[in-house]
Amino acid sequence: MSFTKSPQNIKTVKHVLATCYGGGHVQMLLPVLQELKAQGCRISVLGLTTATEPLRAAGFEPIGFRHLLTSDDERARQHGIRLAEEMGADGKSVPLEETIAYLGLSYADLEERIGTENAKQLYQAQGRRAFLPLNPIRRLFHQLKPDALLTTNSPRAELASVKVAQERGIPAISMVSLFGLQIADIIADRVCIPFEATIPQLTARGVDPRTLVITGHPSFDCAADVLHQESAGIEWRTRYSINNDTPLALYAMQPGIGNQSTLVEASLLQAIKQNPHLRIAVRKHPNHRDADVQKVIDQLGPAALNASDDSLGTVLHACDVLVTHHSTVGIKAALIGKQVAFFNLENDISVYGLPLHEYDWASFSTTVDAGASALASIKRDPLAQQQARGNQIRQTWNCDGRSHYRIAETVLQSLSARANRDAA
Repeated sequence: MSFTKSPQNIKTVKHVLATCYGGGHVQMLLPVLQELKAQGCRISVLGLTTATEPLRAAGFEPIGFRHLLTSDDERARQHGIRLAEEMGADGKSVPLEETIAYLGLSYADLEERIGTENAKQLYQAQGRRAFLPLNPIRRLFHQLKPDALLTTNSPRAELASVKVAQERGIPAISMVSLFGLQIADIIADRVCIPFEATIPQLTARGVDPRTLVITGHPSFDCAADVLHQESAGIEWRTRYSINNDTPLALYAMQPGIGNQSTLVEASLLQAIKQNPHLRIAVRKHPNHRDADVQKVIDQLGPAALNASDDSLGTVLHACDVLVTHHSTVGIKAALIGKQVAFFNLENDISVYGLPLHEYDWASFSTTVDAGASALASIKRDPLAQQQARGNQIRQTWNCDGRSHYRIAETVLQSLSARANRDAA
């Protein structure tokens, strides 16, 4: 892919660069990008890891780190090959060429910033969490010359893009993922947050309250895509021979959080022993391999089954409780009235700024026993009770389908403010 400049005779077209990882990050970004495109903006997207396919399906042509590699990056390429082999990259969820470029350019940048030996030690200790690929992102900005940046608050490349935008005097707008509120380095010029309860959580972490804009959250609006699929859920249970009175937990796996995954899976295993009637549907994250989900199923035994290939709406309606950590899938489950159990090894779930008083959330922060006991006692709620619960939380959380519009307006206002400042 080659980069092209905007036509010189079109001065009014604003160029917005978006950066995002896969999973919930790209899903919360997509409706905003579509709105900005409809408003006449030119859109470029750096789609990282598993973000590529959702972006293409939505009509965008994402840029990857592989497009940033040059003939002078042989050292980075060799680093990427080595690191990809170490992590067992198979090219299935992310093309191997992209994985090599992402790991290699990020690692080479780490070496340039802190030195070869320090980079080696930091990567050994933190893995990809050590990355902040400023130089590759500077290369991207230099070639694209965007007028504004839109991203979420993920670390690594997304945080690097905010820092580079600020270096260049370009407005940076960040959308806060609910489960990113513990990331202290939220430094965008405008920070779009889901609701007022988020404000004290962020200001306590040093975020400037003047940057915060209450816009709602696209993932809440996106819950509409899993509404009204009750019949599909019933059919799914029948297909897997799960009786109407059998409790079913859906475990939404999340990558890269080993200790918390161990906590969840140990709790599920103990819950099965306490309640032999409990069934567990396991759903992998897009960043997982098939072998990862199979390992969990083998560990849980005959009570478990693989729900990775079924539609999310179907399995959410089939289940009685959603079990996870750090996942917007849990929010979708709540918005259709399902019980939700968030596991978090280090902190109670309230640290995320969720208005817990509006919903009967379960949060098991430290022990297997507490989580297992609660999961073993799960009962099936009547459909009417689930629907009433879902209606209440959607109303309380202002799920009006307009958050993407409010975020797009925040971007356009930032562009206008910059234009006025430049004109002055």
